[in-house]
Amino acid sequence: MTVLYLTQPDAVLNKKYEAFNVALKQEDGSWEKRSIPAQTVDQVVLLGYPSVTGEALCYALELGMPVHYLSSFGKYLGSALPGYSRNGQLRLAQYAVHCDPVRRLALVKMLVAGKIHNQYNVLYRHGQKENPLKERKKLVSQHDTLDAVRGVEGLAAREYFSYWQGMLPKGWTFSGRFRRPPTDPVNSLLGFAYGLLRTQVTAAVHVAGLDPYIGYLHETTRGQPAMVLDLMEELRGLIADNLVLSVLGLKQVQIEDFRESLGAYRLTDEGRKAFLGAFEQKMNSEFKHPVFGYRCTYRRAIELQARLLARHLQEGVVYKPLIVR
Repeated sequence: MTVLYLTQPDAVLNKKYEAFNVALKQEDGSWEKRSIPAQTVDQVVLLGYPSVTGEALCYALELGMPVHYLSSFGKYLGSALPGYSRNGQLRLAQYAVHCDPVRRLALVKMLVAGKIHNQYNVLYRHGQKENPLKERKKLVSQHDTLDAVRGVEGLAAREYFSYWQGMLPKGWTFSGRFRRPPTDPVNSLLGFAYGLLRTQVTAAVHVAGLDPYIGYLHETTRGQPAMVLDLMEELRGLIADNLVLSVLGLKQVQIEDFRESLGAYRLTDEGRKAFLGAFEQKMNSEFKHPVFGYRCTYRRAIELQARLLARHLQEGVVYKPLIVR
């Protein structure tokens, strides 16, 4: 799968014949134009408000291509999605489980246990072997209310991030998770990684035919895409957090690749390109899927998790979070 990233604020994406044309403004004020065959692109990600013509947007949707919007900080803003994945029977099943306290709680326990398991693996693989997350995972099964399970998830998350300073290379600091705004470079990378991950989960939820706004762990009262956020939880540590630690450890991103403004940190253009390259490499890397037993990419695995959840809701097949040992 090929993703077209537009990161320059002045960039313009339009359509000509069967291709996308990208116009990039140069330092001397001239414009460089590039033609990209539309059939070679599967998704478009826009960072920092580049322009898209109506013709290009409609053509992308016509080809079944989602178009995702992220802020210059990497915060996910929204997506334009094709309209081909409506599945009435699946959505009825999805709503039924949402309204069934027993089935909903059982599914939430699986999601939270999977998230904590993957967080534990992140800590263990980076030398933080003495941590309480294995006990937190056991604690999940002992509770019989959604709020209690959510409480364990929140506690585990705070404990998880409290070990991050010990995993970072020399010269990097991290005093806790801060989202809006990201108050240090590490938080900036985490927010960017989560925004990119959200584009992939949003596309997978849409392809599977799930309603993105009806979830189980996250409430539906705030207008948030609860299903997307639910599926993201088990993937944060496995994909996004491991990616951030990897790019820092391999020095693919340096302190000099950040700019600070009013207490908020964001990547420079060069830093953003390096991180996007690392993200794509992660998405396209292969591993043996623990459920199906064959090798697949992480991008494909995200779609498989959405489809597995759909089967669970409709057919009662046990849902297993994605855990890679």
